[in-house]
Amino acid sequence: MNVGDSNNGMLVIEVADALLDILSKVGYQRGPQRFREADRLRSQLDGVLTTGGSAYTLKPDRDGLCLRVEETLRRTLDEAVQAAEALQKDAGAHLREAFVAAYGIKPNPSVAYSQAVKAVEAVANPVFLPKSPEPTLGAVRSTLDQGRNKYVMAVSDRAGAPAGIDAAVELINLLWHGQRDRHAGGPTSAPVSQEAAETAVHAAALLVHWVSKGYVRKK
Repeated sequence: MNVGDSNNGMLVIEVADALLDILSKVGYQRGPQRFREADRLRSQLDGVLTTGGSAYTLKPDRDGLCLRVEETLRRTLDEAVQAAEALQKDAGAHLREAFVAAYGIKPNPSVAYSQAVKAVEAVANPVFLPKSPEPTLGAVRSTLDQGRNKYVMAVSDRAGAPAGIDAAVELINLLWHGQRDRHAGGPTSAPVSQEAAETAVHAAALLVHWVSKGYVRKK
C-alpha cells in the first residue's frame, strides 16, 4: 500500500512524524542502549516508507518526516551542511531548517526562504565582511558586485585562467531580490511561493558549499 495515497495517508504521516520526534528525544535522554533501539526503529520506519512508495522520508536529522527529494539534491544539501559546519556551525543549522521548512509535512515557504538567506549570510559574512558591524547578504552582494575584479572562482574560464565571480554574484542577486516578503507594504511585496522557497534552498546550498570550501576567493 502506498502510505501517502491512502484515505488516511496524511494522518499516518503526521503520526509517524510525531513518533520520530518522540524517538529522537527518548534516544538522547535514556542512554546508549535506548539510543540504539530508537535508531533501529527509525531505520525500520524509513524502510517501510521506502518500500511502500511513500512520498515522504526521514528528515536529515531523523527527528521527523519530509518530502522525498531527488537523491542528488539530498547529497548536495548534506555536503553543503558538512562544509558549512566546518566553517560556521550556525550555517549548517540554518540550511537544515530551510530544507525542513520547504520540504516538511507542513511546508512554510517564508521560513524556508528566510533560513536559506541566513545560511548564506552565516558563511559569507565572516569571509567577505569580517569587520562590518551590520553584515547582511545585501552587503555581501554589493561587496562582490563592486569588487568583481578582486575575486575569482576555483573553476577555470575558457582561456584556462581562474573564472570571474559573475555566476556567484548573480546567484546571490537571485536569492536576495527573490525574497519578496522581507519588507511589507512595498509595490512588489508578495508572499513567498512554494516554488520560490525550494529554489532558494537549492541556491543557498550551492552558495554555502562554494563559500565554505573557498571556491569563491580573493585573487
